[in-house]
Amino acid sequence: MIAAIHYHRPGKAPTVYCEDFLSDDGACLRTFKSLPSEISEKLSRSMQKDGLIDPEKRVLTVTKTYFYNENFNLLEFRDTNGELLGHYSDIGAPLEKIDGGYAMTDWFLDLWLYPNGTFLELDWDEFHQALAAGLLTKAEAAAARATLERLKSEIGTGVYPYKYIAQEQE
Repeated sequence: MIAAIHYHRPGKAPTVYCEDFLSDDGACLRTFKSLPSEISEKLSRSMQKDGLIDPEKRVLTVTKTYFYNENFNLLEFRDTNGELLGHYSDIGAPLEKIDGGYAMTDWFLDLWLYPNGTFLELDWDEFHQALAAGLLTKAEAAAARATLERLKSEIGTGVYPYKYIAQEQE
């Protein structure tokens, strides 16, 4: 079964991701994607350029978890050998069920967690540009900042991403 995720980034046309459905327990939707070669190569080059993965690594699979009551999603990237490359979260509105699939709205801030426990905050420049352009409400901006701070704190205490991964498997 395929899950269609309508991903909205304010100021841009929505993108629809078609992913293999794994589960939906009412708390979260889990999907999986084994990337076709050309997408794998393009994504890997981009992540290498941004310093997220080593130059010799290549992304092969992505497991995604979208939460109905959290202001972020959780993506797990693995290489061709199944080795963890890192975790990534888009900060945004909780997932919603819509006619024909699911929808999530991105609030621009992102978080990358390396396997060694260090992390990078991403896209502050885009966040500030979106605020200046009026693409986010004050409430959305405040929620985005608070969610990013919470996830960073949870990294420090060992909660993120493990609590959410365990939640996925319960």
